Amino acid sequence: MLLCSCSNDDGPSTPDPVAEEETTEEEAIEEEEEKEEEVANNAPGPFNLIGVTDGAVGVDVYPTFSWQAATDPDDDAVSYDLYLGLAEDPTEIYAENLSDTRFEVINRLNTYDTYYWKVIAKDTENASISSETNEITIRGLNLPTEPVSTEAAFSERYGHTSVVFDDKLWVIGGIDDNYKNDVWFSTDGNTWTEATDSAPFSPRSSHTSVVFDDKLWVIGGRGDGGRKNDVWFSTDGHTWTEAIDSAPFSPRYNHTSVIFDNKLWVIGGWEANFKNDVWLSTDGHTWTEATDSAPFSPRYHHTSLIFDNKLWVIGGWDAGGIKNDVWFSTDGDTWTEATASAPFSPRESHTSVIFDDKLWVIGGWDGSVINDVWLSTDGNTWTEATASAPFSPRESHTSVVFDDKLWVIGGQDSGSFKNDVWALE
Repeated sequence: MLLCSCSNDDGPSTPDPVAEEETTEEEAIEEEEEKEEEVANNAPGPFNLIGVTDGAVGVDVYPTFSWQAATDPDDDAVSYDLYLGLAEDPTEIYAENLSDTRFEVINRLNTYDTYYWKVIAKDTENASISSETNEITIRGLNLPTEPVSTEAAFSERYGHTSVVFDDKLWVIGGIDDNYKNDVWFSTDGNTWTEATDSAPFSPRSSHTSVVFDDKLWVIGGRGDGGRKNDVWFSTDGHTWTEAIDSAPFSPRYNHTSVIFDNKLWVIGGWEANFKNDVWLSTDGHTWTEATDSAPFSPRYHHTSLIFDNKLWVIGGWDAGGIKNDVWFSTDGDTWTEATASAPFSPRESHTSVIFDDKLWVIGGWDGSVINDVWLSTDGNTWTEATASAPFSPRESHTSVVFDDKLWVIGGQDSGSFKNDVWALE
């Protein structure tokens, strides 16, 4: 018998549809992966900071930062974000989307503070790379060799007040050989204009002045008629209105006044004795006593200011002598002693301001007139900026912060009155 077998080896094959489908899917995946590899974005390459260099000290308050250009491997445009702050790893963007590799600071940095800065380079797809972080320390207080004005247009005086209002420096009242009620202003500390030579409030010294509700205010003091407890205000320094002729707090001078919690405050001073009462008002007319006896000793010739959302009282003169204690309060009633004895000498008739986010104490009388300058970030720990400022030792002067500078105006030294004007920065 002849047996025959048939084989399809020699004939056309039938494709396996399942195998063909698997091959197509694999190829598609491979093609997609290849495309993704082709379009994958790369971050800019590493770069270095140039200036201000790491560890630099005595850096100007308006530094210029610079860095290398970062090269992008995909030829994307690169921009830069500058980070600057007091934390060791700064998270605050100080300037962003910079195209240049150089940035000049126009907002003053704080003296004595240590800052940290870095730059992040980013491309148009927001792929980014960070530089290293540099630590820098800003210079101390810049002490001028000459005053802004040796002899201002107003007479030599002490016991006056100074404020900043309407973008101007103001000097109000005081005493030369006589009590004064003139009002002066200046836009530069050198050229002064008399708003009025005789305001309607009586001539006086050792009063207080503040800016509240877009107005200038004058509170209390002493003059030919004795101690005062009247309250006056003005919108222009020329025309004045009496808010109240006899406030419920006793007539006094060498007290302090501040604006805190959207209220006017009057603290301590001298009546017929030392005072440590605290008063407040929302309108300058109606007054409420926060406490008739704060825990700090009754005193006058102290200073008061607002710092870290607190009321502060520094130094002064009480029945036991001159003081260098420092107190603070969040409500004007309850007070905490930051230090019973600051490292600066006990003193009165000094000035205090907030400048560069710090408390400052300037000059005064500690048994003799002095011209040292001290600063603190917490009211407890104090640093001496200078033992002898370029202005002569003095007391009963005024100090304000204006145009990013700390100003010292007038006062008296050893027997003479002053009308010089100094600006420290």
